[in-house]
Amino acid sequence: MKTKSREINVFSVSALDLFASALGAFIVMSMIFMVFFTMTSQGADRTEDLQAALDACEDARAQLEDDLAQCESRLEQSVDAAALDRCQTALEDAQNGLDAVGTELESCRRALKKTFVLVLASWSSEGDDVDLHVVDPQGREFYFDDKRHPPSSAVFEEDSEIGPGNEIWRHPNAEPGRYRVCYKFFELRNSEDDPVVRGSVYWQGDKIDIPNVRLTREKEVRLAVEFEVDGDGNVVLDRSSSGRFLGTEMCA
Repeated sequence: MKTKSREINVFSVSALDLFASALGAFIVMSMIFMVFFTMTSQGADRTEDLQAALDACEDARAQLEDDLAQCESRLEQSVDAAALDRCQTALEDAQNGLDAVGTELESCRRALKKTFVLVLASWSSEGDDVDLHVVDPQGREFYFDDKRHPPSSAVFEEDSEIGPGNEIWRHPNAEPGRYRVCYKFFELRNSEDDPVVRGSVYWQGDKIDIPNVRLTREKEVRLAVEFEVDGDGNVVLDRSSSGRFLGTEMCA
């Protein structure tokens, strides 16, 4: 009686076990990655963890694709029709799983390019009322009397009417484009000192300070800074016109 090929037995058991283990490990890593993504969306300090998890999943996916290629090569050399059918079915199932996880990874890559942005303005002069205004790339102006502009998820978060005070605007998912930040000297209540407004822009990767702006007369509006959110979620400030007088009404 003719003995069975040792090569076919090795392929049908050991190779398939290895292949299934690689696929399982990749799926587990993908699940871990999704947990990292959820945690990172809640804080800027986890961005590096998210990127590391994404890189690990990409490496695992590349290794699995190499295993698939080797599996296909060995299938072509197989002479056992039954083993060939079984392995081909397993290969197709694994490829379907790989495609599904690839779709999830692409979604996470797109999410990684999005960033939250928070603008903080503060002043220390007693009694004075200073207002923060932020204009988004679509020209929507956010301030104490116009806090939301649906469908944008941005919101004017905090308004202080009597100094020393702080005002906050935040956008949890800032779309790419150019933003404008302004300060308005809404009401003078302290004739001794002009309010000097300090500000910062916080985003997923960093904190950037805005140049200080001195307000000298009631109702004036001055440009604090303009910043750009690019397609990769990075934020770059343009300080060239900081402090420029814009009028006495709005920021846009």
